[in-house]
This record gives sequence, structure tokens and C-alpha cells, in this order.
Amino acid sequence: MRILVNEIQTNREKLGRPIAPAATTEELRMVQEEATQKLRYTLPPAYLDLLRLSNGLDWNGVQLYASQPRTRVTPEGRMKYLFRGIVEANEQWRDFPPNEEFIFFAESGDVLYCYNLTSGKFEIVDRITKEMDDDQTDAFDTCEELLETLLNHMLDRYEGEV
Repeated sequence: MRILVNEIQTNREKLGRPIAPAATTEELRMVQEEATQKLRYTLPPAYLDLLRLSNGLDWNGVQLYASQPRTRVTPEGRMKYLFRGIVEANEQWRDFPPNEEFIFFAESGDVLYCYNLTSGKFEIVDRITKEMDDDQTDAFDTCEELLETLLNHMLDRYEGEV
């Protein structure tokens, strides 16, 4: 994962947009505690390891949730999200009951990168229907596989191109 994050970092720096700094040990402890309490879910080590490289990552229309929401105020006085926090995002997703069977790690305009609490698989699902393609190529046994695919999607690498 480090190699892929470094590649994203290089691309962002060429545009003068560095990646977010790494999450601190305290931030990781706090998000794990909050996820356990509010979501009744223990965040996987691979997700926490990715936050140790960049506490939230946004590139090419895909955003990995950070440990906590990060916002800024626009010149017009509006609050704008730089990154959504994983617990906050999941609480918002869970306002719609069918989403209660998922833990979401990241999103794009079309898909969500998640853990399906029912199937026990890490999945890439349609943002609206929460269904995978019929070929089931978007289901993974490990969080590492999901996150590597997510990072490759940030780099415009899709099935057969990775």
C-alpha cells in the first residue's frame, strides 16, 4: 500500500496539493474507540495502517475517510469538508436502514468501498443499490485487498489493468 500511496502523493505534489499528514497514535486510538462504541465494529488493522500513511486520502474522485472529519471555512463563510470522518460518515449512511449492514471506508461518485456485515466480505458496491456486479469480482476476503483496489482506482487502474 505504501508504494501506491507514494505514487498518489507524487501525482498530488506535481499539482501543489500534498496528501494529508499521517494520523497520530492518539487519533488512531480515538477512532478505534469511537468506531467500537458507535458502530459496534473494530476497524481492521489495514485501514488503520493506511491512515498511518495519510489521514484521509482524496484523489481522482475517490475519497478514503479520515479518522475524524476535517473541514475548512470558505471565503463565503460556508463549512466545506476536506475529509469525512469514518464514524461520522457511517452514522450518516446508517440514517437509511438498509445501510446498517455495511461499514463504509471510502466513496466515489458511483461506488462505496465497504465491509458487508452480513456476508463477511469486503466489497465495492453501487452507491445507490448497494449491490455488486453480477460477476462478484468486487468482493474480497481481506481489507488489504479492498484498500489496494481502492488505491489503484485512485490511480485510474481498474480490473485487468492493475
